[in-house]
Amino acid sequence: MANTRTKSVKDMGNGHNMGLSTPSLLTFLLSFVIMLSVFFVKFFGATIPGLNGETTQFAGLLFAYIILTMGCLLRSF
Repeated sequence: MANTRTKSVKDMGNGHNMGLSTPSLLTFLLSFVIMLSVFFVKFFGATIPGLNGETTQFAGLLFAYIILTMGCLLRSF
């Protein structure tokens, strides 16, 4: 049977390795809690200070996504 295991890190040719890693549980939960808080404000009318307007809700979702992305790109985050 052939070995079908693949590597997640690819050599870019100049000696640098680039790849994605799974975010830590703390990073994932932090971004998930921020996303849920924006969800509850938007659809259930919850009042959370700082998430009142449409612009701040978008900024909250963007912040949660940036945290999750940084957790996948950086190994120590």
